[in-house]
Formats: sequence, C-alpha cells, structure tokens
Amino acid sequence: MGDVRMKFAPAPANDFRDFYETYFARCRALVPNIRALAAKWTFEDLIPGLSDFDTRFVVDNAMTVDDWHEMSLAVGRVHGEMATEFKHWARNLEHLPGLNFTVSEMMHPLLSYPEFLQWTFFAGARDAIDSIETVLAAHKWSNRDEVYHLKKVATYFGPYIRGIDPPINMGVWESKYPLHSRFMHYFTPPVQAIVSLAQQRTVRGKLEALRLARETLPNPELIDLVFHVLENHYEIPELYAEPRLTELERQLDDYLRDAWAAITAQVTLIPGSAEDTRETLAAKVNAIAIDPIELFFSSANFTRLMKGRLLFYAQEIPWFDAIWLIKNELGRIVQNFCTAPLEAYALACFGTELKADQVLDRLRGNLLTEKEVDGVRKFVEIAGAPLIAGEEKAQAQAAAGIFEPVLSVYEKLNCGMMTVAESERR
Repeated sequence: MGDVRMKFAPAPANDFRDFYETYFARCRALVPNIRALAAKWTFEDLIPGLSDFDTRFVVDNAMTVDDWHEMSLAVGRVHGEMATEFKHWARNLEHLPGLNFTVSEMMHPLLSYPEFLQWTFFAGARDAIDSIETVLAAHKWSNRDEVYHLKKVATYFGPYIRGIDPPINMGVWESKYPLHSRFMHYFTPPVQAIVSLAQQRTVRGKLEALRLARETLPNPELIDLVFHVLENHYEIPELYAEPRLTELERQLDDYLRDAWAAITAQVTLIPGSAEDTRETLAAKVNAIAIDPIELFFSSANFTRLMKGRLLFYAQEIPWFDAIWLIKNELGRIVQNFCTAPLEAYALACFGTELKADQVLDRLRGNLLTEKEVDGVRKFVEIAGAPLIAGEEKAQAQAAAGIFEPVLSVYEKLNCGMMTVAESERR
C-alpha cells in the first residue's frame, strides 16, 4: 500500500472576502470605469489555500481602445504590488481577469456567453449588477449552451493525465494539490457540464453540481467520497499512496463514463454513446458546425487585459512562480488572438475561408492601418517563437511590448462583426 505518513498544513482561514474587497478597491482606484467584479463559481467553491480566484470585470459603456490599454497596465500593476505585499495571496493573483466586458455587452444577446451564468458578482455598483442579473435570469437554453457544455465534457473526458496540472504558487498546501487537481480541476468541471446538459440549464456552482449529481446520476457513493475529502481539506493520507491513487483515478474516470451514458438522451447536437472515449467524443464535438461569429468572440474574448498579464508575469517576485504560466499563455496566444479570430472574421464577413495572413492583407488600408497589420505580424513572430529556457520572462515582456496592435485590431474587428451579426438578426 505504500507509506501513507504525510504531513499536512492545516486549512487556512477563508480570507477570499478580504482578498476580493482589497483587490477591487485597488483596481477601482486606478480604473474608475470598473463597475463590478465577478468570479467563476460561487463562494462555497473557493477552497482556502488551494483555489485560485478567476476574476472577471464589468466596466462602463464608454470604454475606448485606449481605455482598455490603460486598464490592462493598471490592473497588471495592482497584481504586481499585491503579489509583493501579500505573499500568501500569490495563488489568488495568478491571473489578471480573463473575460472583461462593458455593461451593455454583458446584456447583448449576440454576445451572450454561457460562462456568464456561472459567475457570481461579489462587488460593484448595484444598479449595473441588478440589470445584468435580470437579463441573465431570463436566458433560455440554446444550442450555444449545449456546445459550451459538450466542449467541457470532451475536454475533461477520460483518465486523469498526470503532470497536466502542476502545483503553481501553492505554498505550504502543495502536498494537498494532487487531490485538489483531480477533484476540483479535472472531475467536477465535466460533472458540472453533464448535470447542466441533463437539466438543460447552466449550473453555476461546482459544489451545487456535485449535489445535483448525487441526486440524479449513477454512483452517488463516489460523490460522497469527494465531499468527505473536501470537508477534511484533502487530509486523507491513504488516497495519495499507490495503488490507491491509481484506483481513485480509475473510479473518477468510470464515474464520468457512466454519467455521460446516463444523459446522452438529453444531448441533441451529437450522437452520444456509452462507448465514447476521449478521442471519439472530442471528434464528435469538434465536428459541430459553429457560427463564425461565435467562433470569433469565443476565441478573442480574453484579449483586453492580456498585455498587463504578460507584464505581471515578467516581473521578478521571488515567491511568485510565473514560468509555467508564461509557457501556457504564449503557447496559445497566437492561435487565440490572431489566427482563430481573423479566420472566423473572413468566414463571417467575406463568406470564404482565408488564412490569417490573407485576411490581414485584405484588410490592410481598408479597416486596418499599415501600422496595425505590421504590428500584428510582428507580434505573431515574437510571441509565437519557440521558448528558450531561462528567457521566458524576457519573451513575455517582448510580446507585451508589441501587444497594442493586437488589441486595436480586435476592437475594430469586434465592431465589424457586431455590424454583420446585427444585420443577420434583421
């Protein structure tokens, strides 16, 4: 059975409220345009010492591209200052807010994003929050929601892949991360998606989803085990030792397979099967035809504060581990912010398939300036270059230094795409 003697740091006090109140106040002091702070999931889903805080900002409707540039830099400075001042909040500060929208964008039906329904609004202007939540509460389940959750299932389906989720900025709680990663990062998200598909509504919280799964899906005893482990802050030594850890991974995988088989009748966009594997399910989901307008927005939605995120990662803060985070961002940034949105734009606006370079050529001197086109190409060259060990922070800083054309192009394409989408609605 192996040596199960382990030393665990006790669960810390839950100071997430102190964190987000301090963070929101500091960001608002520099960026008065911020109207509200939201985060993924619910407060009960935040596990002290182990969870990060996936912030989202909602800002006023007067934002310009220059305002977004300034906000990105300002929020990045807040992260750097707080990571230096509050060492114990390094985990919470890993990511500048990913999705950032204006109040009107949050309420626009064409920009409706299923993840909105999984946000909790923790701070901000009550009038803006009430207006947004009223619109979100009236949302009707659609194919867009089904695709979103099918993608979640496909992403996490199959056995846990060891090494996929390294412990970053965990401090004294790192020894508990093997179970946290398996349960909260790679098991609960697909369970949440499966429950949402079964009920044809997006379930907001992770623990809420587990409770619903226990009531409605096969094998409730495994959900009981997950709750038992969470209630003990992962201090169950025997689960870390082999062969029990391998057996646990198999139990989680078996659960997902049985849960998926139980709800395939509720799925309308693909032929689900109890025999699905990671590969076959991914192939089915990837074959779903997606409106290029949706492809554009889903690929480029994280653009607005990326410069500040890269500059934050490039800072030298001894106790903040940024190397894996840089590798993760630079590994996907060209595809997400350049290739995918440009190619989706061509499909939506020109009605034809074009490579990203061809789209830039076609827009040069028309929608885009020479400087913007050349800037995007330079960004692709630098950000997409192979990473060299020991030079990750320098490359992150270099990519951030030439990021402005990428954001400017995104905002212009965003306006063009909205015009096309509005005309299609009419």
